[in-house]
Amino acid sequence: MASVQTQRALLALAQPLGVALGSSRAIWTSRSALSEPQKSEASTSGAGQQQSQQQEQAGAGAGSSEQQAQNFYNNFKAGFEDLKSKAGAAAGAAAGAAGGAGAGGEPAAKRLLQTLAQDLRETLLPAQDITSATRAYTGPVASVTYDGPTALVLAKQQATGWQKVWNSVSEKLGTIPVMSKLLNLKVTDTSAYKKGQELVEDLKDKYETSDHPVVHKVEELKSTMFTGSEASRAMREIRVRDQAFDMNRFVQSVKVDAPVVVKAFLKHDLETLSQHCGPELLERFAGIFKHFNEQGLFEDPSILFIGDVEIVEVRLMDDDPFIIAQFHCQQLKCTRDKFGNVVDGDANTIQRVYYFWGLQQERTPVVTAEGKVLPPRWVIKDMMWQSMLALV
Repeated sequence: MASVQTQRALLALAQPLGVALGSSRAIWTSRSALSEPQKSEASTSGAGQQQSQQQEQAGAGAGSSEQQAQNFYNNFKAGFEDLKSKAGAAAGAAAGAAGGAGAGGEPAAKRLLQTLAQDLRETLLPAQDITSATRAYTGPVASVTYDGPTALVLAKQQATGWQKVWNSVSEKLGTIPVMSKLLNLKVTDTSAYKKGQELVEDLKDKYETSDHPVVHKVEELKSTMFTGSEASRAMREIRVRDQAFDMNRFVQSVKVDAPVVVKAFLKHDLETLSQHCGPELLERFAGIFKHFNEQGLFEDPSILFIGDVEIVEVRLMDDDPFIIAQFHCQQLKCTRDKFGNVVDGDANTIQRVYYFWGLQQERTPVVTAEGKVLPPRWVIKDMMWQSMLALV
């Protein structure tokens, strides 16, 4: 239905185009009529009266051409507005039939344009409020010291109405010997219950120790259906610790941290790295930097370009969410001595170096002295670099 209305609107819009062609043809004829008398004036002097008549006719034709051009503009504008309104109504009807979201053409079209604009803005324009995801907060924090009592106190729970009725009925039935015996009977003390428990334990042991492929398949299906994949469990834990977590903003935050951490690594700056990395990784860096310092060598810290960040894997490690991110840098990969001479690599060759970060989310957020809650920090637990490809 929407396509039929659009076709009709296009046909209605095409009608003024025919008028436009006629108008342009008339204007071209009038211009040629105006130029012809000028040529005849140079060749003969006895045709002045004929020339004036032709000019009067040309002026009249030009006036009518201007009127036709104005009519064409008005018709074209009216047809365009009509087409736009019909297209908006068709889009609104299609959206309402598909999901019942839009009540009219204009709101549906407006929501569509807003959504497209937001997606383009988030994709093309850099966000202004993106902060570091790995940098440790060093400012003042809120005091959460509790000075009240810490001992446990037993409090008597008030019985509900149903519990009061059941207690009164139990007291009345307790006077009957048979009912008293049934009420005091414990199923777990019977021999039948004990034999059943032994049988269940034997079957459970046989099932858990079985190497049958069917048993393994059932366990895999059960773990997939009830617990989900490792990535889904990791994302669930991330949401528990940070309800406002967004993967796109996380990727942008890692890209903000990438040049800072990589440049600190190339400059052997342990103080800056300690604000982003974990203690195990800092020990590795300290050993690498010590080896360079003993030989009097240092790496060229020039970084020309940093590519987009990609998420390689999301998993759980020691019950903590662990994300592996990848990005590449274009840099001058060379080593210099203390005099600045290149001893390894080439200072005129740009190379692409791939970096892999293993980021682990902390358990608790940070509350600043102003009362602002910062999300749990992502600590760089591991870093690898490889696949150096020469570009120039």
